[in-house]
Amino acid sequence: MASKPRKQAKAKPKPDRVEYVLGKGTSRLLEARVNRKEIHLYVNGPAMLIGSARMLTSLDIVGGATYQGWKKLAASLTCTSYCGHNGTTKIPLNVTTSRIGTHLEFSAGPMSMYQSTIVLKPRKAVTMKQAIDEAFGNPRRGYSLVIVPEPATGHAEHDASIFEAHPAAEHPHGH
Repeated sequence: MASKPRKQAKAKPKPDRVEYVLGKGTSRLLEARVNRKEIHLYVNGPAMLIGSARMLTSLDIVGGATYQGWKKLAASLTCTSYCGHNGTTKIPLNVTTSRIGTHLEFSAGPMSMYQSTIVLKPRKAVTMKQAIDEAFGNPRRGYSLVIVPEPATGHAEHDASIFEAHPAAEHPHGH
């Protein structure tokens, strides 16, 4: 008796995005050099826990992670906050230098007690990995680029905008 041919299962398309939840207990290193078109960061729970994030790389200056490469990366990406309470906010990507080297910094969006979503994506129709590799001159060796969530530095920040902190006197929770 001949067996019936099996139907070939259709491969599910890969999602166009990677999703990370930023909240209490969040992993400290979130891979950003991914073969997806967007990274969604869900700022969960009181947003006062996460105030900003940094992008860091294991690539050195000789490998292409120069100040100019970071500037090119910042210019090639968009960062947007979507929040039911505050609406849509464009988030600047800032190239910063410090003792740990050059890196990108960005806000976790308007600080409120509501969940928000931060979306990082390339301006061109490429993956995050392609945008990052291009900015750093298409390095020939493997490397990592990670997002590191940074805790908020003070209680008053949970009711501040990303541009201007509210004075403590106006803080609705008291002291």
